[in-house]
Parts: sequence; C-alpha cells; structure tokens
Amino acid sequence: MYSPKYFFLLFLLLSSCSRKGLLLNSADLGNNYFYEVNLNEIKEDRLAVKLTVFGIKTEEAVFNFPRIVPGIYGAMDFGRNIEHFQALSGTDTLPVERIGTNSWKIRNAQKISEIRYDVNDGWEEFGSGVTEGFYRSAESSFSKDKVFVINNNTLFGYFTGGEKWPVFVTIERPENFYAATSLNRRSQAPGKDEFSAGTYRELVDNPILYARPDTVNLQIGNTLVTVACYAGSGTKLAPDIARKIRPLMEKQREYLGGTLPVDRYTFLFYHSLHNRKGEYTGDGLEHATSTLCLLNSTLDSTLLQGFVYGIASHEFFHILTPLTVHSEEIENYDFLAPTMSQHLWLYEGMTEYFMLHMPVKQGIESLEDFLSKVQRKTNDMMHFDNNIPLTELSRSTMERQDQYYNFYLKGALVNLCLDIRLRELSEGVY
Repeated sequence: MYSPKYFFLLFLLLSSCSRKGLLLNSADLGNNYFYEVNLNEIKEDRLAVKLTVFGIKTEEAVFNFPRIVPGIYGAMDFGRNIEHFQALSGTDTLPVERIGTNSWKIRNAQKISEIRYDVNDGWEEFGSGVTEGFYRSAESSFSKDKVFVINNNTLFGYFTGGEKWPVFVTIERPENFYAATSLNRRSQAPGKDEFSAGTYRELVDNPILYARPDTVNLQIGNTLVTVACYAGSGTKLAPDIARKIRPLMEKQREYLGGTLPVDRYTFLFYHSLHNRKGEYTGDGLEHATSTLCLLNSTLDSTLLQGFVYGIASHEFFHILTPLTVHSEEIENYDFLAPTMSQHLWLYEGMTEYFMLHMPVKQGIESLEDFLSKVQRKTNDMMHFDNNIPLTELSRSTMERQDQYYNFYLKGALVNLCLDIRLRELSEGVY
C-alpha cells in the first residue's frame, strides 16, 4: 500500500546520506541494465558489448565480472577475457581504473551513459587443450557461422550493489540461427532476440546456445522440456537424444510425486568430433531450468545417448537441491568472494542418491542392481579421507578438490542412511 508518510521519511533518509564512499544500491543507481551485442560482428574471436545506463547518482561506481559462479568450485576470473573497457558520457570518455582482474572503478559515474568493452571467448572447440579443473561449461565459445555457446557471466557484468536489478538483453544473430535457452524471451524477430531477467543472478543462471536449429520439445507432465543440440559434424542429434531421455524424465516425474517444480527445462548439448574410438571428454553444468552439456567424442550414438542420459539423470534432479532448496549462501551469492555452504554434501549427495534410488523405486532396475551400486560406492569411498566431516569438507571444497568426488560417494550413502532413518521414524510412511 502507498504511504505518503513512509515515502517522505525514505526521501529524507536517502537525502541525508553522503553519496561518496557508500556501497551502491538500488536507491542510488538506475536500477536496470540494457545490454546489446551483435553476433554477426565477431572480430578476432571477440564480441563487442554495449551497456546503456541511466540515472547513476554516485561519484564512483565499481563494475564487475564474476570470479566464480554457482555450480563450480574453482576460481575462474571471468574478467580476464575483457578488453578495451570504456565508460562513456555521450562521446566523452570517463576516468576508469582497473582495480583487479574482475573489477573496474569508474569516476564521475553520475555522468555515465554507456559502457563498452570487448569479450574474448574462453575456448575454441571443446576437447582441444582441456586442462584439469577448468570448467569449460561455465565459459563461452564463439565460432562465426557455426555456433555460439554463451554463458552470460562471461559477456555481461554488474555494478556492485546492482546484483538484483532487472536485465534486458538484445542480441542480433545470423537469421538462420536459433537461440535455445530457458531465459525469458521478450520478443523474436528476423535476426534479433530480446531477453529479460529479473536479476543478474537469474541472467547468469540461463545459458544460451546459438546454432542452426536442431531441437525437440517434450511435454513431461507440467513441464516443457527442450532438447537443443549442436554437432560439429553437422549431424542432427536432438531426435535420438530426446527419445532416449523421455522415458527417464517421465520416471523422474513419477518419482517426485507426479509434478515437477519448474514449468520449462532446456538441455543444451554441444558435440565436437574426434576419431579416437573409446575416448571421450565430457563436461556439464546444471542450472535452475537448464543444463549445458559439452562432449568431445566419436560420432557413436550409443555413447552420445549414454552420456546425455547420465547427465540428465543427475543434473535434472538438481532442480530440487540446491536450485529450489538451499541455504542463504546460495540465495545471496557473492560472485566475487562467495562463502561456501556447509550443505554441499546435501546438494550433491542427495541428488546422486535420487539418481541411484529412482530406478529401483520405479521398477527400472532390480534390487540387486541397486545394492551392487551401493556396494561400489562404499568401496570407492574408501579411497578418500573419511575423517573429514562432510559439512567441513563442504565449506572448504575449493581448497580440497582432491576430496570433492566423495560427495558423490559418501554423500550419496549418507542420504541413503537418512532415507532409511526417515522410514523408521515414520513407520514406512515417509
């Protein structure tokens, strides 16, 4: 309800604050991001990005790119791929100081009308030069006339204090390209897409795959599931992959009580080809309403379908934890210096347990198969340091990457034990 008295008190409070030196907030700045990028104008593997800014009232502002994003547990420093950063007031250039790999301080910020910069891609073709601990699925790749894998945390930045502003993005594209994403599409015209996100976090949580159309839509209960693919070989992959994962997702829906907590979900699948039979490299990153999968392998339909099936069976269950149920560290994520939650054992362990338990619960696998998998996880767990409490390991996961895989082993077994205990306490009801 509108209150004149409340509005007047708020105005007095804001007017009495010294602007200089304050952390920027929605009362001080323009409250919206308006981004533009043209995929047709890629130069030397770089895209030019323009941000239009209105109404900044502070003398100084800090503009950032994330150091890390949700779902990965190693510093990526996405600002390292930004070049030619400029803040403009009309045609005049404002003073800018780079204060770290990921941040720029802008003086006379109240005069900003535009910010412009160029973005390098993070990789050229998945599978070439892959290094351990490098999360390609959080990076972007630009291949003119072929494919654009866009993780929005690499193209678009944010002001300190402006993490919760709405974001509007206009992307010009080749007319024969299609944008596969769960991001809200405001409009679509020949050669142009317009998207919006309620916050910067929502923008980051929705990658985009631009390529010639290779998509299939599946209606799984209340959820529209899109399978969108790019194959360097030119082969259409989406129909076969969709046929493989449809029965899996139907069983997942039944396992979760018949209704899924999202209205739409998108699988983005990128495949690059090599001819070394039996070898493959894969990477994937889950989001609230999508998963990005990268695979480098031979063109083996059994291998491709098996890889995507495995990704789908685990990553899709992440819509529950941590993407629906999570702690304050996830809810109020700090892209520059995140605090690790003590609940990673729950996020990964419960998701892995669901993947383990669903097939036997839904009659896809036998009890013997289930127990065999439990035994394998028990054996594999012994290769890790099980004297570290899982809550402690969760908080220190960036420093203890050598122990990370135990979340999928001991973490899953702990959730099995929790399930057994809940059944005991509820006499089999819960």
